[in-house]
Amino acid sequence: MTNIDYSKLSEITVKNQEELDLIPLDFKGRIYIEFGEYWQPAVVRNKYYYSVVARGNSSVEAWGNSSVEAWGNSSVEARGNSSVEAWGNSSVEAWGNSSVEAR
Repeated sequence: MTNIDYSKLSEITVKNQEELDLIPLDFKGRIYIEFGEYWQPAVVRNKYYYSVVARGNSSVEAWGNSSVEAWGNSSVEARGNSSVEAWGNSSVEAWGNSSVEAR
């Protein structure tokens, strides 16, 4: 994913950590994560304009001040000051000052 004009996108779906890490912090669209497994989760280290969405069967770790929504059968491990909103059959494990809202 090189030479992407993020200013023209309203959303982006990422399939690996490198794609996620390339997204600029000032991106004003929705980020969907569709990768990560229990033994090698996707790692969200930054806070973006919208919460990052983990969907499908993705597995994600939320660090720092990041914000993640868990959809479907996704799982999120929240650390630091991160926040997670869980939907459907998703699961969340929270550590530190992280917050969780289950729906």
